Amino acid sequence: MAEAKAGYLFHGEELFPARRFLDGLKRELATDEGEPAVEERFDSASVSWRDILDHARNVPFFFSPWRLFVVEMNKAAQADLDEPEKEVLREFFAAPTPKTSLVVLFEGKIPRTKALFKLFDTLPRTIVRVEEMKPFKEHELAGWVQESVSRLGKKIAPDAVSRLVETVGGDLRLIDAELEKLAVFAGDKKVIERADVLAVSDWVKEFDEWELTNALEAGQTGRAVLILDKLLAGGIAAQVLMGYLAGFFRDLLLGRIGLTEGRDRRLIFAEVRPQIKETWRTLYNEKFKAYFAVLDRLSAAELTRLLTNLEEIDVLIKTTETEAKPLLEAFLYDFGRAIGRPIVTSPGRV
Repeated sequence: MAEAKAGYLFHGEELFPARRFLDGLKRELATDEGEPAVEERFDSASVSWRDILDHARNVPFFFSPWRLFVVEMNKAAQADLDEPEKEVLREFFAAPTPKTSLVVLFEGKIPRTKALFKLFDTLPRTIVRVEEMKPFKEHELAGWVQESVSRLGKKIAPDAVSRLVETVGGDLRLIDAELEKLAVFAGDKKVIERADVLAVSDWVKEFDEWELTNALEAGQTGRAVLILDKLLAGGIAAQVLMGYLAGFFRDLLLGRIGLTEGRDRRLIFAEVRPQIKETWRTLYNEKFKAYFAVLDRLSAAELTRLLTNLEEIDVLIKTTETEAKPLLEAFLYDFGRAIGRPIVTSPGRV
């Protein structure tokens, strides 16, 4: 049986690794008969510390499984403690109940001045663990994906990791769920490849949109037309492609409005590309530059004109027998003329 501490305080913007740690801890603390640790959850907004700790201080039977008392918190005020609350916590850690751990999961960073943090921080690390769970940087996220896949008995190619992360963003829970699907999809293969990521049905829409958007942001009109034709030939409905294009140009128009209002470019980018985190420096710099390289070539009037043309095409497709392909191809060539030559962005810092 693994050794557990009497207390854990996990706080920060990304608690998924802490939750995964708890899942593993429950298994490691299983009894000799294989019974995992018992988890009881509390919301500190509705249950007092005294009630939680009174429950935790009940000594379990000798053969009972380990108990984890998990307290969920998400407001800074919940990290404030009055003197009676501090006292019951000190009493608990002064003489921890056997086979019992108190786990605090706090969504967001707890200021060091808060009483809850100060109390945990002054306790010996032999009995408590205090850890801030920060969002992963780009290389850290790739490493986490590799580690997660290894738990499933697989490996994953670097370009498959890149496509997965770029499409999903930094939602670790979602990435974890998709990795399980990919592991099953890969079957007997030891390595999950980029083709596997693209082949899983849930990813088809996202990849189609990514591929088309990538070409448009690069100013590669000819490539965008080829992708459009391929998608139409592959059975993608014209209305779906219209949605991709409308979303792309609306994001540009939002950016143009933001620049006109004098807003910071990083804030604008965070709104239109929330899945691309600034901590992923290489990918962030690349996408940041690509987005603004296009935006800086288009005025608000030009963007409004393009969106109006797209709406007119949508009406034609829905109300007449007009074929979608030539209309959309002409629209993309019009966009190409509006931005001029293909865009080249430097890989340097933004």
